[in-house]
Amino acid sequence: MTALDLLRDALGLTNAVGVDQTLSADEITDSLRVLNDLIEDWSTQGLAVYGQANQTFSTVAAQATYTIGIGGNWATTRPVRINTPGYSTIQGVTFPCVEITRAEYDTITNKAQPRAYPDYYLYVNEYPLGLVTLWPVPDAVTPITFSIDRVITAVPTAATALSFPPGYTKAFKYALGVELAPMFGKSITSYPDVAAIAAITLGNIKRANTSQKKRVMMSDPAYSDSWHYGGGDWRSG
Repeated sequence: MTALDLLRDALGLTNAVGVDQTLSADEITDSLRVLNDLIEDWSTQGLAVYGQANQTFSTVAAQATYTIGIGGNWATTRPVRINTPGYSTIQGVTFPCVEITRAEYDTITNKAQPRAYPDYYLYVNEYPLGLVTLWPVPDAVTPITFSIDRVITAVPTAATALSFPPGYTKAFKYALGVELAPMFGKSITSYPDVAAIAAITLGNIKRANTSQKKRVMMSDPAYSDSWHYGGGDWRSG
């Protein structure tokens, strides 16, 4: 299936175009833009994205903050989110690196404290490059691995061949039917089944993706990091 096939199928759901009608170049351009807007919107919804991929980057000695994205210190597609925990690898041994909030990072008194591997990372979803800040600051070149949500990439042309996991093609088709109807003079309220199926199919893929995103119980750092936060350690009493 090409992107144009998807657009025509979506428009056909509300009779926005006839079976034998040829879309104009402007109509194709406008519809493709709506498709890419929809893809961008779904990429911000954690459960709408299919799975994660581990990506490994290298730290620089004495550098705490790294840009991430195309053209950044860590060159990859800019992530909407980074899933906790990540981990550093030193001589075959892995050390977890847990996400903290901006407020938690701000409470760290010595932000330049060095060590071979970081315990925590702060991810700021800036644009066009995200910002990852590590603490303690690595004092050597250390591989660090993060689980990053796959971002559904934009579709460049109407002739682009599309390939999605099971369920996505139908979900995109009906969601596009809802999005494109007003542009072609159709009221989606006249097609309640299209809107209902759009909601159902998006819910289906989110449920399918839920099993890939198991929740891990985490405790407040105060209970496991007594040397920094001055709290107790539940592991040793």
